[in-house]
Amino acid sequence: MNNAYITRNLKALAVPVFLAVFAASAPISQAEAGGNMEKVDIVKEGIDLDPIYVGSNASGYTGSENKAHKYMVRVFAKAKGQNRVWKVEIYGYNTAPLFDKDVGKSEGWPVYGKSHVIPAKPGSVGWVTTPGTACKNLLKQKVAAGMKKSDVLKEDRKTTALALIGFSAYADSKSHNKNNKHVTHQGVEEHQDNVAYQVQVICRAVL
Repeated sequence: MNNAYITRNLKALAVPVFLAVFAASAPISQAEAGGNMEKVDIVKEGIDLDPIYVGSNASGYTGSENKAHKYMVRVFAKAKGQNRVWKVEIYGYNTAPLFDKDVGKSEGWPVYGKSHVIPAKPGSVGWVTTPGTACKNLLKQKVAAGMKKSDVLKEDRKTTALALIGFSAYADSKSHNKNNKHVTHQGVEEHQDNVAYQVQVICRAVL
């Protein structure tokens, strides 16, 4: 898995509410596939309401907690012609997949079969802006506006950070899929899409 997906198909979004977002009419991402894949798509369906907390000391904000949060997504992959989807992955950033399924000898993967609730710690998610950086940026803005650093750090502050969840699907010929001839990914096309979540962040006051 490389990091190129971060720059591809990044979507702006409103802050989703876990489960309640089903009632919203959020746009569905449309990733162009090409090659042996007709379509690859990941749809954001919600996130839990728990914020990520970032610690602080007299010098400023420090690292964030490492508590897992839940991201709900729905994914879609369809191969072209006689090709078949044989492997799918939901992932964060530079880590092992958060979810993966190898369909092996089957006729393909049952797309849009169900939603996936993905628990992921901050270190397992891709970030456009990390929680720690979001708090540091907030501190800079407050100081630039005339506040003393010590005054900013006297109380909790709220901000947001932008997290990425990605989806990969691999397609190969029908015969290779039936015979499970997938020793490596070499020569097998991979197609990707991703969505971005605005995560609530609380920048902790200095104790």
